[in-house]
Amino acid sequence: MDTPEARTLDELIAEFDTAMLVTRAPDGALRSRPMAIAGKHSGAVLHFATRFDAPKVAELEDEPDVNVTMQAADKYLSLSGRARIIEDRNLLDELWSPAWKLWFPEGKDDPDLALIELEPETGEYWDRSGRRGARFLLEAGKAILQGSTPEYEDPEAHAKVELDR
Repeated sequence: MDTPEARTLDELIAEFDTAMLVTRAPDGALRSRPMAIAGKHSGAVLHFATRFDAPKVAELEDEPDVNVTMQAADKYLSLSGRARIIEDRNLLDELWSPAWKLWFPEGKDDPDLALIELEPETGEYWDRSGRRGARFLLEAGKAILQGSTPEYEDPEAHAKVELDR
């Protein structure tokens, strides 16, 4: 889908290098953990490096529906979709970062190295930075003075995006 909102979502995702990956544990509990974003692709597809023996791998195999969140001072993102473990050595070569050696001492040829691929179905963002934030504060101030809630709709500042798969 190529809409202004989808483009804004992609632009905002490009600004982040870490995310919180939320999976469902076998007991049904939600589990969140910070993950470095290994790759960002058009359509909000993300990749994360992981070990095959990590608990999240078993969680994803049992329940592939996940949520990924990202946050900065005035920018927030949420992506919901399906994740899967992939063993694409060409993609691993392309995405490899020397910083990963901390977790994969054998380097990019580590046999326990895999990728989590997130194909989001929906995305939502809130961007209250710069002029968007100033406009929101103006509307919020008016609402406070009037004893109401702000009637503020700005697709550059907030939108839900359905992603075609």
